[in-house]
Amino acid sequence: MVWVPRVDRVLLNARIYTLDAQFQVAEAVAIRDGRFVAVGTTSEMRELAEAGTQIEDLAGAVVLPGLIDAHTHLLSTSLVLREVQLYDCRSIPEILDRVRQRAAQTPPGQWIVGRGWDEALLAERRHPTRWELDRAAPDHPVVLHRVWNKLVANSAALAMAGITRATPDPPADTRYAGGFERDPETGEPTGLFWDRAKELVLDAIPEPSEAQLAEALRYGCRAYNAAGLVGVAEPGLDVPEIRAYQRLRDDGQLTVRADLLLGAWGYVPAEREPELEGWIAAMPVYGGFGDDLLRLAGVKFLLDGGVGDRTARFYEPYLDEPDNIGQWVVDPEEYPRLVRWVHERGWSIDTHTCGTAAQDLAVKAYIEAQAAAPNPRLRHRVHHAYFPSQEAVQSMAKHRIPALVSTPFLLHLGDSFIASLGLERAARAMPMATYLSAGVPLAGTSDAPITDFNPFVGIYAAVTRRTVLGRELDQSERISRKEALRSYTVGGAYALGQEGVRGSIEPGKLADLIVVDRDPLAVDEQSLKETRVLRTMLGGAWVYEASPA
Repeated sequence: MVWVPRVDRVLLNARIYTLDAQFQVAEAVAIRDGRFVAVGTTSEMRELAEAGTQIEDLAGAVVLPGLIDAHTHLLSTSLVLREVQLYDCRSIPEILDRVRQRAAQTPPGQWIVGRGWDEALLAERRHPTRWELDRAAPDHPVVLHRVWNKLVANSAALAMAGITRATPDPPADTRYAGGFERDPETGEPTGLFWDRAKELVLDAIPEPSEAQLAEALRYGCRAYNAAGLVGVAEPGLDVPEIRAYQRLRDDGQLTVRADLLLGAWGYVPAEREPELEGWIAAMPVYGGFGDDLLRLAGVKFLLDGGVGDRTARFYEPYLDEPDNIGQWVVDPEEYPRLVRWVHERGWSIDTHTCGTAAQDLAVKAYIEAQAAAPNPRLRHRVHHAYFPSQEAVQSMAKHRIPALVSTPFLLHLGDSFIASLGLERAARAMPMATYLSAGVPLAGTSDAPITDFNPFVGIYAAVTRRTVLGRELDQSERISRKEALRSYTVGGAYALGQEGVRGSIEPGKLADLIVVDRDPLAVDEQSLKETRVLRTMLGGAWVYEASPA
């Protein structure tokens, strides 16, 4: 018989925020078989160590539970990390400089893809045009995605896609529903595409192979670990993406616990929607199939649009557009039936809702589905949850429906909200204090690659409610640092139905934790978002260690 110690590893002399119900602070923790077995003082944990136990002195470092992002596109972000980054650009010349730099490093004829421009933050208050991109990269097809729902393409990209002045506007009843902008004098496309019309261009870009997806995902996992993330819900996947996750897991390189959500109505191309019921019904499993590292967990709906591009569905019109209350991406008459159908097949649902009308519809549909076929195992939730009605808040609290708030949007997209809605109305976005005081479960998310996946940026945004241009949003909706930390730990775990095994440092839970370079409860606000992760542990093993400064 092989003797094994009672514990595999003990971490001593730290300041450990356990994030348990009492928010206890400990000095040390003991780990065995990938789970926490004891938490307490350094002397108590040292007594548990035996021959063979790894003992690590953390010399007073701050330790937090591993962080969870309950709605982030890890695979897309993994691909985007290798694209041209435009999130911090504040003028069109800056954008063009970055395209020009990438073109100098890219063989002629190969695609250049970038992401992150937002006209509300650009000095010119407009999008770049195809002709400006032509000057920056005359020998390459170029596509630059806006932060959400739009892209701009250069002439080479339009040629690759077969788009000319003679290309008709896409009919509303096709997979390309949406539109593209034309020069009012010449009729030539300016390069700007929105909604599903973006696919007219994107269809011309070669799809990555499964092996390429897995390699990108490996790179992305390391980036997420470096930000302190050990768990995600990945919404909106199809078969190749799911297989890429499994390939990485089989190779032993998946270092982020992943709940995978099937891409469904509103999210997949329109021509695939008639196939969705057959696809989901044919699944030989239901939500929750898998293990602690990789699960098939739910289904993603996209019910309406976004605020910055004025497509989120409201009851009231947008600023200076009295006839625009946004759009439905899924038929509002059909959506409740689809929710009930997915619910009855055992899948948790994550619905994108940005406008008040969309959130009301989603909450009502969830409640009706649970009433008709009770299944407490399912954890339906609303994502973004920007502008809830009072009735929605009360219903979400009563039925424990989580609000997945994309907190970094307040910082990075708050100014576009103001441009679309006006300051007074936009200031009420993501009323986190209201949610918490009512008893609504709250989870912090990034929805990367739309904005920064760094949880400490999200925590900073939640406690300051200040935009990148320095404008303050409703300060009564600020939440405390403890509450913000909970949203990225126990809040995220609850949203995923995993609160019993993840989200806090307690005996019996998975041994996921991070070591950070500062105390997030004590540093000044600016330093909070600059928190640096020194080490990340997943299941009792270190999966990331920062290089020496």
